[in-house]
Amino acid sequence: MGPKTDITVAFVALSVRGAMGQYISALARPLAEAIDLHVFVPAHFAGKVGNAKVHFFKTGTSHTKALVRFLNPLTARSIWLTIKNFKPDVIHLFNGEGYPWALLWAHWAWKDSVPLLVTVHDPEPHPGNFWEALNARLRRYTLLRAKSVHVHAQCFTETMKKLGVKDMVVIPHGSFAPQFLQHKREGVNREPLALFFGRIERYKGLDILVKAGLLLNGRIKIAIAGPGKIPSKILRKIEDHPGIFELHNRYLSDKEVAILFQRASVCVLPYHQATQSSVPLIAAAFGVPVVATAVGAFPEDIKRVNGIIVPPGNPELLAQAIEKGINLKPVYPAELEFDNIAKQFYSWYKGVVSFCDVHKDL
Repeated sequence: MGPKTDITVAFVALSVRGAMGQYISALARPLAEAIDLHVFVPAHFAGKVGNAKVHFFKTGTSHTKALVRFLNPLTARSIWLTIKNFKPDVIHLFNGEGYPWALLWAHWAWKDSVPLLVTVHDPEPHPGNFWEALNARLRRYTLLRAKSVHVHAQCFTETMKKLGVKDMVVIPHGSFAPQFLQHKREGVNREPLALFFGRIERYKGLDILVKAGLLLNGRIKIAIAGPGKIPSKILRKIEDHPGIFELHNRYLSDKEVAILFQRASVCVLPYHQATQSSVPLIAAAFGVPVVATAVGAFPEDIKRVNGIIVPPGNPELLAQAIEKGINLKPVYPAELEFDNIAKQFYSWYKGVVSFCDVHKDL
């Protein structure tokens, strides 16, 4: 991105667990090479952020404890004054835009004329998740006070417009693939195996995948890998058919994930609802074709890796696509690795700073 500029950015995240923490680390490292980057994160964040300066704050060890702390305006004010002390040119709120602290920070940023940028990861909250639903209900206040809003796909710009957002930027989700590719192992052979990878949630369509697996009847085995609660009815079907399903219902290390992608011949995302996912890029980097349902940003994401899109909720079409998908040659868009994605964020920051400087003198 060239030599370091004099732009100072306060990058603030209220959630850092799982993939969110990986995203923050992957983006902050290259950004910190080009700007003066201050990362404000909860104390349990353990990621690496290169040359960025990290500032920790306490949230809570459970949802309940975190909620109580997020309701404390004095703590919000203390963190805000710390952020302001670094005189940032922009503040980038990376998540938690509907949290009580974020609502206060949005008000203070507007009042103090500090440009606030917001990333919205889930323009349409996932069904069945109370915290996401609450965040979605409250975030409009923050979004209306933001100078600009970031979404990951063009399809979500209309949703943001309906919330009153006027200035938006579309920057795709970056690739986590390098994190897993470093664990590739020699001698791992491809198998007739369809891989479902990620945290197990109701909206991810495990019920449809199991029905499709039963239709395939072992011609292509279904591997289900990731933590989360599986409904008992679905779990019984999986356990009753060990020749059809392979279950890894737990958190997997990066090394274990890499081996699964090396074994797989196709990757499946049978979601009922979605925003975007990092999984298609990981699969494509391992040379694994992708089959997904036509929900959220998947039509954009899957086209990018030369995958197959099917209607949601149809196990017959999903089973057919899994068989067809094995013969596809995936495309891995290296331009979506974070060294390149960071350039788009840098351009976003620079554009906002330049706009504000011009209008400050008018």
